[in-house]
Amino acid sequence: MVDKELVRAFIGPDDRNGAFALVVFEPAPLSDEEYADLAVRLGVPATVFVSDAEQGRIRIFGSYGLEISFGGHPVLATIDVLHRRGHTPREIRTKAGSVACARDAAGVNRLIAPAAWSKPWRHYPMASAAEIEALTELPAGEDFTQVWAWMDEAEGTVRARLWAPRIDKPEDEACGSASMILAQRLGRPLTVLHGRGSTIHVRPVDDTLVELGGRCAVDDPPADLGELLDAAYSSRTAP
Repeated sequence: MVDKELVRAFIGPDDRNGAFALVVFEPAPLSDEEYADLAVRLGVPATVFVSDAEQGRIRIFGSYGLEISFGGHPVLATIDVLHRRGHTPREIRTKAGSVACARDAAGVNRLIAPAAWSKPWRHYPMASAAEIEALTELPAGEDFTQVWAWMDEAEGTVRARLWAPRIDKPEDEACGSASMILAQRLGRPLTVLHGRGSTIHVRPVDDTLVELGGRCAVDDPPADLGELLDAAYSSRTAP
């Protein structure tokens, strides 16, 4: 059986919610087309293929069939899995580049990366958190957008939600990369309450780098995910 973990990154204080990522310890490499096809069939928002756990070498593919050069929640999920398994990489090596990483005693996973590695998310300020709660879709004319409003400006607490209709992406429960850009633009640390109840911590390090942090939880993957993975790798691992 292919080794894998289904992780929710950026869980809230009650350990609920968070964005799903499937972390797969691949027994053999696939082609780019096979990775993309498999990620679509798996249907998880992000699938991380780990080729070298000690060195933190990964590739990330979205459920819409495209490779993701850098993604906040899949990288954070990978950090959590590797550290729990006894690996302590100082970097996660993504397609975009190497990402400094750590996990503290409280179980908070952190990474530091350039905000510019994130997708070109737009940001749409709203008057209140209540307006954001009432949304069922993005405001007219918006796409690839994180809507946000202050909950407590003095404390740096933000309410946010995000959609990306043009890539057929439903509402993102917890988008770390968009939150990194928001923290960089506002020039201050933020606690972002995202989606239905996820918590994202972001802090500008300098003009380029942003620290992204959050806790993770592990769920039992559905049986069909394991079956799809086993079938995809069967011909590569058969004696």
